[in-house]
Amino acid sequence: MELSGGPVQPLCNAPAGRGGTWNKDNVIVFAPDVVTGLRKISAFGGNSTQISHIDASRGEQGHRWPMFLPDGKHFIYLGANFSGRDEANAVFEGSLDSSEKRFVVAAGANAAFAAPGYLLYYQNKTLLARPFDLKLFALTGQPTTILTDIQYLPQVKRAVFAVSDNGSLVAQGAGHAAISQPTWFDREGKATSVVGTPAVYGNIFLAPNEKSVAVDKTDMESLNMDVWTYELQRDRSRRLTFDPAIDALPVWSPDGARLVFGSNRGPSQDLFIKNADGAQEEKSIVTDEFNKYPSDWSKNGKYILYTRGNDLWFVSLPDLKSSQFLKAASVIRNGQFSPDGKWVAYASNESGKWEIYVTSFPEARGKWQVSTGGGEQPRWRGDGKELFYLSSDSKMMAVSVSKGSNFDAGTPVALFQSTPRQPVLVYDLFVYDVSRDGQRFLINTPVNQADTHPMSILLNWPAKLNK
Repeated sequence: MELSGGPVQPLCNAPAGRGGTWNKDNVIVFAPDVVTGLRKISAFGGNSTQISHIDASRGEQGHRWPMFLPDGKHFIYLGANFSGRDEANAVFEGSLDSSEKRFVVAAGANAAFAAPGYLLYYQNKTLLARPFDLKLFALTGQPTTILTDIQYLPQVKRAVFAVSDNGSLVAQGAGHAAISQPTWFDREGKATSVVGTPAVYGNIFLAPNEKSVAVDKTDMESLNMDVWTYELQRDRSRRLTFDPAIDALPVWSPDGARLVFGSNRGPSQDLFIKNADGAQEEKSIVTDEFNKYPSDWSKNGKYILYTRGNDLWFVSLPDLKSSQFLKAASVIRNGQFSPDGKWVAYASNESGKWEIYVTSFPEARGKWQVSTGGGEQPRWRGDGKELFYLSSDSKMMAVSVSKGSNFDAGTPVALFQSTPRQPVLVYDLFVYDVSRDGQRFLINTPVNQADTHPMSILLNWPAKLNK
């Protein structure tokens, strides 16, 4: 959009963008998604072209956070691994007119170039600066510590800093980002109780008997994300996964005996099943080259609904046969079976913004739009007579549903204004769940911390290099 104002001009799809950079010739290099290479596009629009390719042999799973170098032709970016192989994370140099790349330095986050010739990068909670040769695209000399204990977001591999060419640098102090706690609310939006202790929680899934809740949680010391369960009537918790990869989105089986979850232990995000009591090792049930995110398990136990790429699929049990359910016009997520198994509610951004739709199952016949002003994360009431979702401004919405041969929904009604933890990464898909009677909502709610982590500004930061 113009700095002076005016309409936003869409250029191309970027479902889960991870940074972009713009040169003086109006070429934009950007990361459109989580586990893809970089692409380029004209700032005036047109078709985008892939310009970097994932090197699986060295453990790369995605490229992100590009930044043009002064010539406007070459750029740096992070080659990232998300499955626990930290040695695979590194900064590379790439070029607009070549698919070749050069290794620059091992680093766990984004890097930045600053005049007259320094590369700033993040290692082990420290922001380092080192001379960078723009002809050889290589580091020279020794690194100098600029700041320690700066904010780092392990879920997206982003260090919170920026640097200009006039000697100014800004960075945020370290702290626990995205601290939250599952909190119970009634239909009027009154908080009644909490689950567990404040931590970095992800998705919320109530057990069918409502005695337990499954979540994914990030340990900020090891930076590992795992599946946990909490007993709601007793102060007890259980860690279910221990792999260094990301384990997330735990969905209960209808009898509460098992959980299906997603994990990126291989080249892509696959589906795994594990007993809820932790007695047996998890086993892989769906593996292919696409990323897959589980969203629901049918009440008859026969189907697991999941997003595959941008589309909605299901795997049948016990034969483990996968079938495409809905081909997305753009992106589909948050699929949910109705209690009787005849319908599936889901969110799609086919209209240009997220809305809630319903179609029949197991064959998708017809489509009904439920939300009217934006909506995500549908959840059914236990008897199927109501459908809940979050509006675009995070209001908890309720829609009455009439049973019959055709789907019929009433007018959406706002129950209360919620304040869920904002999504940080592509795995953050379900910030709440609802009790079977539709009277209580368990929402992953941000925790207001007493201590703040302000931005610090360094003027003439290169002067530190001479000390």
